[in-house]
Amino acid sequence: MRTDRSDRCEFLDLSDGRRLAYTATGPADGVPVMYCHGAIGTPVGGTVDLDLLCDRLGVRYITPFRPGLGASDPKPGRTILDFADDARELADALELEHFALVGVSAGGPYALAIAHKLRSRVGRVAIVSGISPFCAPHETEGLRKRIRWGLRFMDHAPGLAEGVGNACVDVIRKHPQILMRAMSAHAAPGERERMAGAGEREQASTAFLDAAQQGVRGMLDDYRIYAGEWGFEPAEVYNEVHLWHGVRDPLVPIDHALQLALAFPHSRVFFDPDEGHHFFRSSIGRILSVLVGEATACPGEHMTTSFDAARILVSQPRVKPRRGAPRVADAQAAG
Repeated sequence: MRTDRSDRCEFLDLSDGRRLAYTATGPADGVPVMYCHGAIGTPVGGTVDLDLLCDRLGVRYITPFRPGLGASDPKPGRTILDFADDARELADALELEHFALVGVSAGGPYALAIAHKLRSRVGRVAIVSGISPFCAPHETEGLRKRIRWGLRFMDHAPGLAEGVGNACVDVIRKHPQILMRAMSAHAAPGERERMAGAGEREQASTAFLDAAQQGVRGMLDDYRIYAGEWGFEPAEVYNEVHLWHGVRDPLVPIDHALQLALAFPHSRVFFDPDEGHHFFRSSIGRILSVLVGEATACPGEHMTTSFDAARILVSQPRVKPRRGAPRVADAQAAG
């Protein structure tokens, strides 16, 4: 089994003239998994040996950067569904006839868009700490005020937010430990000890600065895009979708996962009562094992049906659903 490593970005010239940056690691003949990163990427390298994990699972792990993030060229006016076309061109260039998807946090909507648009070319889809389209993230009830205000600032005053954000990038470049302090402040109690490690600090700052190498405009555009209408309904995603979510997630409350679980035609739900928003970094091995393997459960996880999860965890969703959004109370009545 030949192993191919690429810690540096490679580039694909897209049909519209833009360049798409991506990285890939793992066996060249491994099961291809395309990873849709979060708002600032997901730094797993300091938590696990990603190369070793991919070798063990036989996974070819491919990470494209969305327009305006990392070294990918921006695309003004883009939509979530547009990224599915970029993913199709990348899959064609890499000769991937069939592949699985992982979308973490802000990457969840993009993974679902790829599954929706490429349909039978995509196998299973894992959505980890993902948001739903039924309300904008900053409209989710139960958010801490400082999180809500920050997200609203990004949505309502993007020009001013860009100036503030770029100034923050300069500060973090000189003092990278500041970023980890901010992330730890919004972590579940059980996650903070993991995040205190030197490897975590380095990976978090590296991922953020890499994503922001063109400034924060790409991140701001990204937020406003997935906070709006997606252009498709989750019910139109017919792939098997695995929903992984930490019950203690303060950034994307579990209500979002419940709303998605009620909408998907085919879903499996994995909730961890002790994890928060940084679930993926501690559980990547389990998530990929279930995604590409035949496993039906993983040690330590809580697996249940979407309707049972709705009954167990909440009596009413705390999101403010857009028109047509499924409601947990309706599911309980139907059950």
